[in-house]
Amino acid sequence: MSPSAASDAAPVRDVVVGVHSAVWRGLAPQLTLLGHAPRAIGHHDLPVFDFTGSDRVWVFSFSRVPAENVELLAHLGRAGVQEIVYVSSSSTIVGERTTCYKYPRVKRLAEQAALAWPNARVLTIGLMHDRETELPGGATIATTYLDLANFIAAPHWVDRTGERNTRLFRLVKRPLEHPVERAAHGLYGVLLRLSGPFPCVLRPLDLLLRAFGVRWYGYVYLSNRLWMSTIS
Repeated sequence: MSPSAASDAAPVRDVVVGVHSAVWRGLAPQLTLLGHAPRAIGHHDLPVFDFTGSDRVWVFSFSRVPAENVELLAHLGRAGVQEIVYVSSSSTIVGERTTCYKYPRVKRLAEQAALAWPNARVLTIGLMHDRETELPGGATIATTYLDLANFIAAPHWVDRTGERNTRLFRLVKRPLEHPVERAAHGLYGVLLRLSGPFPCVLRPLDLLLRAFGVRWYGYVYLSNRLWMSTIS
C-alpha cells in the first residue's frame, strides 16, 4: 500500500500547536467535556514531533516575529499533514484601514503565509469567553470556548467564493452601565474617526483606559466597528 493510500485509510488525528496559548488553556476543558482530546504540543516540540499524513493541525501558536510564524507553517507544510488550520483573530480586519497595530498586522501576515499552502485554511475567531458577562461593554465580535470546541470536534467549513477562510464568531452587544464609561466610549469613537488612517495616535489614551480596567479600546474597538459595518 502506498503512503498516500495508508494516510487516506487512517482516521484523522487532531493536533494542536500552541499548548501554552491562552486560547488553548480556556478551550481544553471544553474539549475534555466533549470527549475529544487532540494531541497538544508546543512550538518548540515541532522538530521532534512525528506528524503524519492523517493529521489535521490547529495552529494557536503565535509569535510577534513574522518570520517565526512563517517558518512554523512551512514546517507543517513540509511535514505533509492532511490539513493546516490557522486560528486567526477577527482583529485582522483593521488591516483594511491601518497597519499601525502590531498584533493584527502580524496575524494578518500569518494568515497569508498559511494560505500559501494548498492544504491550509484560516479559522477566524473573536474575543474568547465562557459567558457574555466576561465581555466588555458595547458591541463585541466574540466566540465562546464551547462553540470553538464543538467546531474542532466536528469541523464544518463555510467557504465564500472559493476562499478558505471560515468565520466562527457573532456580534454580542452588552450595556455600558456607568455613565462615565458611556461618555468615554462615545468620545473614543469620535476621536477614532478623526484619526483617519492613524488611529495609533490614541495609544496614550489607550494606556489610560487600560489602567482603569477598560477593555474595548484600540484595535478591539476599531475591529468591532469594521465588522459591524461588514456583517450588518
